[in-house]
Amino acid sequence: MILNILAQNPEKTYPFEDLNSMLITGLDQSLQESLLIQRSNQAKVLDLLIMLDSEGFIILNFATDESIITIKGLIKIK
Repeated sequence: MILNILAQNPEKTYPFEDLNSMLITGLDQSLQESLLIQRSNQAKVLDLLIMLDSEGFIILNFATDESIITIKGLIKIK
């Protein structure tokens, strides 16, 4: 799902908070209202971003928390 979001505009960088919001939007309303679950989801999203970065599918800028998809990531989802 993260790669699909990033692939929508391959030249754009996405801050962590924006990516997290886009992913949480897919959850049902009762889950969105729970702060504890949202924080847990943020940690999971960050773990996924770190994994995608380590595998070369995205570039995660740890200083700005922004992510951008790589050519390898675009190939992976096609």
